[in-house]
Amino acid sequence: MKTEFEIIEKYFNKKSKRAIKGIGDDAALFEKDKKNYWAISTDTLNEKIHFLSNTDPFRIGWKAAAVNVSDILSMGASPLFALLSISLPKPNSDWLDKFSKGFFACCKKYKLELIGGDTTKGVLSINVTILGDVNKKNALLRSGAQINDDIWVTGELGLAALGLEIAKQKVMATSTLSKKSLNALEKPTPDERIIEKISLFCNSAIDISDGFISDLNHILVASKVGAKIYFQDLPISKWIKNNKKEDLALYGGDDYQTILTAPKKMRFKIERLIQKNKLSLTRVGQITNNRKLLIDHYEKEVKLKKGYDHFGKK
Repeated sequence: MKTEFEIIEKYFNKKSKRAIKGIGDDAALFEKDKKNYWAISTDTLNEKIHFLSNTDPFRIGWKAAAVNVSDILSMGASPLFALLSISLPKPNSDWLDKFSKGFFACCKKYKLELIGGDTTKGVLSINVTILGDVNKKNALLRSGAQINDDIWVTGELGLAALGLEIAKQKVMATSTLSKKSLNALEKPTPDERIIEKISLFCNSAIDISDGFISDLNHILVASKVGAKIYFQDLPISKWIKNNKKEDLALYGGDDYQTILTAPKKMRFKIERLIQKNKLSLTRVGQITNNRKLLIDHYEKEVKLKKGYDHFGKK
């Protein structure tokens, strides 16, 4: 059985003749004007895959917009417009009212405008296409990481994966942590302030949708470099560490945080911006030249479990 990435590579990864950047990043880039690119991306959310059947429709609407915002932000771009296509088993006024309120609440937060889409009958499935723009000098690609770059990550890792475990009643956590984790899973909130403040100093970026290790590896492959991760510096809750659930942070999906790499010489400026603006950003490792991914906690090369894959073994 092929993975989703193998399917894309074999059947769909054709070189674009007109786009500046096609398949292979969080968004495609094409010419807007002499100074700017358009950035465009799309994501699909399916019932029982990306959200449970009993999830609050408001939160489904919010997440449908937010996961796309995360893609645009990780390119160093600003979200502007969205297209929404939704497949419904049957019209449900109460569900649609809550869903639309959640969707537009997220749009309002990120100054995103809905400009079109499609509605059809079928299994519950939501697709959003998002369009943003970015100054050509500020565009961030997965292929831009440089040897000796610092590796930074926004927010906290593993909360969404823990939230899914809690929602499925597989684990029990404190009420405070449960609420925080379910919020991370069902109502992700990418931090646009961090991208606005530090993207100018960065060489590469990617959003974390399939898991920290899996998505970091996309940067390493695209940039033809390796990495060493400082396990103790990873922003992981004490509960996850104390209960030996670190795999949720390393391989769990749906974080919608951002991995960024930046030259070591920019470390002081970034740290000053973190302190001044109270940004949730942590330095967790370094880009290396050995084409391997190492985690000091394991003291060996990480040839580990893959992150989330739609066609992988469940």
